[in-house]
Amino acid sequence: MKKEKVLDEIDKNILRILQSNARTSYREIQDELGISIGTIHNRISKLKDRSIIEGYTLKLNNEKLGYKLSFLIRINCDGKFTEEILNEIAKIPEVCSVFHTTGEQSAALICRFKESSDVHQFIRELNQKESITRTNSNMILKEFKNSSYIEL
Repeated sequence: MKKEKVLDEIDKNILRILQSNARTSYREIQDELGISIGTIHNRISKLKDRSIIEGYTLKLNNEKLGYKLSFLIRINCDGKFTEEILNEIAKIPEVCSVFHTTGEQSAALICRFKESSDVHQFIRELNQKESITRTNSNMILKEFKNSSYIEL
């Protein structure tokens, strides 16, 4: 069985810098960590090869784009159709996250909407699906942390 390599402090420091700002240049990383650009390049290449770095992303301000309403929506669905229905839901632009869960609900969604009528329509459409037996929605009042990764 192949043992996964552990990240050393240099790798962790590079990742911390990139988590803070993925656009940080190798020169800026060099200035902060005091290591050569070649080392930084090699380390980042290895982190990509090991799929620790899977890509770079853009963080948008949802409110400034007009998406002022955030909801946690939990759904119950017929177990035979869970994967199919969640894959379908994941394609909807307002759906930011889809989680298959244990417990009382089959899944949890994080969704963003511009208007309350958009939320109402979305939940009505979910409830009309034959394989969805129940929905439970909560408006998110305030986000204290919203991240899809572990901060190193």
